[in-house]
Amino acid sequence: MISVITALRASSNGAYIRVERDGAAWLRLPVHLVADLGLGTGEEMDEARVAAIEDAAAVERLWEAALRFTVARGRSYREVVQRLRDRRAEEGQAARVLARLEAAGLMDEQANACQRVDRLATRGWASRRIRSEMMRVGFANEVVARAIDETLPAGHDAQVLEVALARTGIPESAADRRRLADRLVRRGLPPQVVREAVRPDEGTRPSRGDAAPEAEELIRQVRRRYPAQATDSGDRRRALGWLARRGLGSEDARRILEAAADEAA
Repeated sequence: MISVITALRASSNGAYIRVERDGAAWLRLPVHLVADLGLGTGEEMDEARVAAIEDAAAVERLWEAALRFTVARGRSYREVVQRLRDRRAEEGQAARVLARLEAAGLMDEQANACQRVDRLATRGWASRRIRSEMMRVGFANEVVARAIDETLPAGHDAQVLEVALARTGIPESAADRRRLADRLVRRGLPPQVVREAVRPDEGTRPSRGDAAPEAEELIRQVRRRYPAQATDSGDRRRALGWLARRGLGSEDARRILEAAADEAA
């Protein structure tokens, strides 16, 4: 079946051409692609020519999307491939886009990893969380290790802690200290370092029958959240994990669980 290009209309900014086929809107193509394909008004096209033009247009859309996704983002190869799959790129189309990205220097895995580490560091993340995020998005372990070594300054984690504490100060309330410790650990700071700096467990060392107010709240929460922790090992592990995320050491957590079990008895 033969069809005809009936009009080529420039967009308002002149960057794209709207191609009409048999009098109806068909494709919106960048100017350079119109030139590369040699399109012209009045051209008669068979089905093979139409399919080739539509394939080139699809690759161009994928290329533009991939370019927006990768530039200044520090993407891993795996992320880019997944993005192309999400946009339903055919295997051959994805290969052509990846080849263009590589030719443009945008698929240098080590350079992208360094760029990504720098972006995450500006968020106030410590090295442990940065490493975890980099591995999650598909960078290889050795690439991540080198990027962290080359990008993060000496004492980065100490600086993250210093800046965070300068902004918030160390709360007087043990409950507030636990919440602060939890936030700092989520940023990737080692729990032991956070405990030494914030001391979230101060005031939470109860003796049986003589618990501090903050400890009483923890005991109440444990009884509500993990009612079977005294007899169920899985529930006990979950309770210990919950207490650890609030900055309690193992001895303090054990005392909280014992007190919760005693009160439940």
